[in-house]
Amino acid sequence: MSDQRSSVFQTTINNKISFSGVGIHNGKAVNMNLFPAAVDNGIIFKRIDLEKNNEIKVSFDNVIKSRFCSKIKNNSNVFISTLEHLMASLNGLSIDNLIVEIDSNELPAMDGSAYEYTSKILETGVKIQNKPKKFLKINKEVSVNLGERWIKILPSNELMINLEIDYPNTLIGNDTINYTYNKDSFVEDICYARTFTLLNNVEKLRASGFGIGGNLNNAIVVDKYHLVNNTGLRSKNEFIKHKVLDCLGDIYLSGFQILGKIHSFSPGHELNFHLLKEIFKSESNYEIITMTLLQDTCYYDDRNNLPNFNVA
Repeated sequence: MSDQRSSVFQTTINNKISFSGVGIHNGKAVNMNLFPAAVDNGIIFKRIDLEKNNEIKVSFDNVIKSRFCSKIKNNSNVFISTLEHLMASLNGLSIDNLIVEIDSNELPAMDGSAYEYTSKILETGVKIQNKPKKFLKINKEVSVNLGERWIKILPSNELMINLEIDYPNTLIGNDTINYTYNKDSFVEDICYARTFTLLNNVEKLRASGFGIGGNLNNAIVVDKYHLVNNTGLRSKNEFIKHKVLDCLGDIYLSGFQILGKIHSFSPGHELNFHLLKEIFKSESNYEIITMTLLQDTCYYDDRNNLPNFNVA
């Protein structure tokens, strides 16, 4: 019964979870605590380094465009950035209600993936709450083009993400993935995929104020056909799996788990933002539903299926 209930009823975490690290872009030390929350609370970030107007609710109304990360702000222009990996974990593990207290404007990078977030949530466990969760179901095709890059979403009874990346003359190369969301596949195949960049882009990023806290412990760095990290890849298609991870995190900023089929060429945060913007332009594009059963779901309260990586 818990397998089905965790898919269609709202959930939160069992106990407080703590994280600390540095922001990958601002390079500042940061401490973050996750707390259980009541039904219909949603996911709320609280900037405890500020005394007032410091709460930001995860909702499409609060999402703002950002090229190298996801970002939300409230009506007082208080913002929080680089949410995508935590949001991917929450989406992947189907967590609805949470309070996140944080003492900086950027989340900790951890190992550059959602692995540590996912691991601690599974260790703490998930509490099933006594109220149905709501899903955003796509009713018709919605698409966005940015030059040669594009993204679209079509109606579906589940979440599918089909991506293509193309980094010519590099180790990354051209790759495709057809991913169908469920908790098993997220935990086993997606959560560990780390963020990546090209070595010749590092200085450009830092000159623009990004990647200040980036290092080989929280990002994969590629120098043409060589990997700068001496730890190697966690899977042969880790690069494109990270794009799936980012997509899962970015679309959960809608405030809902989405039922639809996403296709994208050269995906990224900016495209994901514009897709959400187009979806919410018209209420005819979607409907908010509750469900009695989702196919191929599983409730996790331990880490038996989590791959083992050394992230110390």
